[in-house]
Amino acid sequence: MSQQATSDIEKCRENGWKVGTRLVGDEGYGPTVIEITAIGESSILAKTISHNGKPSSYRGETCWTLQCRKWRRVTR
Repeated sequence: MSQQATSDIEKCRENGWKVGTRLVGDEGYGPTVIEITAIGESSILAKTISHNGKPSSYRGETCWTLQCRKWRRVTR
C-alpha cells in the first residue's frame, strides 16, 4: 500500500468521512465537490458532484487523492 493512499484512508478515518460524505476542495481553479463512494485498503473512490458551482456532466467513480487540496465536509 502506498504512503499516499494510507494517508488518504487515515484522513477519512480521522475526520469521520465515510461512504456518502461530500467534500469540497479548491486546487486554485474553483471549488470541486466530490462524494466518497468507497474507501478501500489502498485507495479512495469518489464521484464529482460539481465544479466551480456547476453540476458535473460525468458522474462515474474515479480514484481520488486528498493530498492536493484542503478538503472540508459539505452539509447538504
